[in-house]
Amino acid sequence: MITVRFYRKKGPGSVHMALEGHAGAGPKGEDLVCAGASMLAYTAGQAVQFLWEQGKLRCKPRIALSQGSGVIIATPKAEFAGEVLYLFWVIQAGIYVLARNYPGCVRLKHLEITEEEG
Repeated sequence: MITVRFYRKKGPGSVHMALEGHAGAGPKGEDLVCAGASMLAYTAGQAVQFLWEQGKLRCKPRIALSQGSGVIIATPKAEFAGEVLYLFWVIQAGIYVLARNYPGCVRLKHLEITEEEG
Protein backbone atom coordinates (compact mmCIF):
# COMPACT_ATOMS: atom_id res chain seq x y z
CA MET A 1 0.00 0.00 0.00
CA ILE A 2 1.14 3.53 -0.78
CA THR A 3 0.68 5.94 2.11
CA VAL A 4 0.74 9.64 1.29
CA ARG A 5 0.82 12.24 4.04
CA PHE A 6 0.46 15.98 3.60
CA TYR A 7 1.32 18.33 6.44
CA ARG A 8 2.41 21.87 7.21
CA LYS A 9 4.79 22.83 9.98
CA LYS A 10 3.36 25.74 11.90
CA GLY A 11 6.64 27.44 12.84
CA PRO A 12 8.44 27.81 9.51
CA GLY A 13 5.31 27.38 7.39
CA SER A 14 6.86 24.61 5.31
CA VAL A 15 4.51 22.34 3.38
CA HIS A 16 5.35 18.65 3.14
CA MET A 17 4.31 15.65 1.06
CA ALA A 18 5.67 12.27 2.12
CA LEU A 19 5.06 8.99 0.26
CA GLU A 20 5.95 5.46 1.22
CA GLY A 21 5.17 1.98 -0.06
CA HIS A 22 4.02 0.21 -3.19
CA ALA A 23 0.48 -0.09 -4.55
CA GLY A 24 0.70 -3.80 -5.27
CA ALA A 25 -2.02 -3.55 -7.92
CA GLY A 26 0.07 -5.21 -10.61
CA PRO A 27 3.52 -6.52 -11.50
CA LYS A 28 6.47 -4.16 -11.18
CA GLY A 29 6.57 -1.92 -14.23
CA GLU A 30 2.90 -2.60 -15.02
CA ASP A 31 1.18 -1.27 -11.88
CA LEU A 32 -1.09 1.55 -13.10
CA VAL A 33 -2.04 2.67 -9.58
CA CYS A 34 1.64 3.07 -8.74
CA ALA A 35 2.18 4.91 -12.02
CA GLY A 36 -0.64 7.33 -11.16
CA ALA A 37 0.75 8.07 -7.70
CA SER A 38 4.26 8.43 -9.11
CA MET A 39 3.09 10.86 -11.78
CA LEU A 40 1.39 13.03 -9.16
CA ALA A 41 4.54 13.00 -7.01
CA TYR A 42 6.81 13.91 -9.91
CA THR A 43 4.40 16.64 -11.01
CA ALA A 44 4.48 18.10 -7.49
CA GLY A 45 8.26 17.93 -7.44
CA GLN A 46 8.59 19.71 -10.78
CA ALA A 47 6.06 22.38 -9.81
CA VAL A 48 7.92 23.03 -6.55
CA GLN A 49 11.18 23.29 -8.52
CA PHE A 50 9.51 25.88 -10.79
CA LEU A 51 8.39 27.86 -7.70
CA TRP A 52 12.00 27.85 -6.46
CA GLU A 53 13.29 29.06 -9.82
CA GLN A 54 10.68 31.84 -9.80
CA GLY A 55 11.91 33.06 -6.40
CA LYS A 56 8.71 32.18 -4.54
CA LEU A 57 10.31 30.00 -1.84
CA ARG A 58 12.33 31.13 1.20
CA CYS A 59 14.86 28.34 0.82
CA LYS A 60 15.76 25.60 -1.63
CA PRO A 61 13.07 22.89 -1.59
CA ARG A 62 13.76 19.29 -0.70
CA ILE A 63 12.68 17.00 -3.51
CA ALA A 64 13.71 13.38 -3.03
CA LEU A 65 11.74 10.81 -5.02
CA SER A 66 12.77 7.20 -5.40
CA GLN A 67 11.16 3.83 -5.82
CA GLY A 68 8.88 3.19 -2.85
CA SER A 69 9.42 6.50 -1.05
CA GLY A 70 9.56 10.22 -1.51
CA VAL A 71 9.46 13.58 0.17
CA ILE A 72 8.78 17.08 -1.12
CA ILE A 73 9.19 20.09 1.17
CA ALA A 74 8.55 23.69 0.16
CA THR A 75 8.80 26.76 2.39
CA PRO A 76 7.07 29.67 0.66
CA LYS A 77 7.76 33.34 1.05
CA ALA A 78 4.78 34.88 2.85
CA GLU A 79 3.32 36.49 -0.25
CA PHE A 80 3.32 33.15 -2.11
CA ALA A 81 1.98 30.90 0.67
CA GLY A 82 -1.43 30.62 -0.98
CA GLU A 83 0.07 29.52 -4.28
CA VAL A 84 2.18 26.83 -2.61
CA LEU A 85 -0.74 25.57 -0.52
CA TYR A 86 -2.93 25.43 -3.62
CA LEU A 87 -0.32 23.36 -5.46
CA PHE A 88 -0.20 20.82 -2.63
CA TRP A 89 -4.02 20.84 -2.42
CA VAL A 90 -4.31 19.96 -6.12
CA ILE A 91 -1.86 17.08 -5.75
CA GLN A 92 -3.74 15.96 -2.64
CA ALA A 93 -6.96 15.95 -4.69
CA GLY A 94 -5.34 13.60 -7.22
CA ILE A 95 -4.13 11.27 -4.45
CA TYR A 96 -7.64 11.40 -2.95
CA VAL A 97 -9.10 10.11 -6.22
CA LEU A 98 -6.59 7.24 -6.30
CA ALA A 99 -7.29 6.38 -2.65
CA ARG A 100 -11.06 6.47 -3.19
CA ASN A 101 -10.89 4.27 -6.28
CA TYR A 102 -8.17 1.91 -5.00
CA PRO A 103 -8.60 1.84 -1.21
CA GLY A 104 -6.55 -1.34 -0.87
CA CYS A 105 -3.62 0.28 -2.67
CA VAL A 106 -3.47 3.94 -1.58
CA ARG A 107 -4.03 5.61 1.78
CA LEU A 108 -4.21 9.41 2.11
CA LYS A 109 -3.50 11.38 5.26
CA HIS A 110 -4.95 14.85 4.58
CA LEU A 111 -3.16 18.14 5.14
CA GLU A 112 -2.65 18.83 8.80
CA ILE A 113 -0.81 21.56 10.67
CA THR A 114 1.77 20.30 13.13
CA GLU A 115 3.24 22.13 16.09
CA GLU A 116 6.71 20.90 15.17
CA GLU A 117 9.40 23.43 14.39
CA GLY A 118 11.97 23.05 11.60
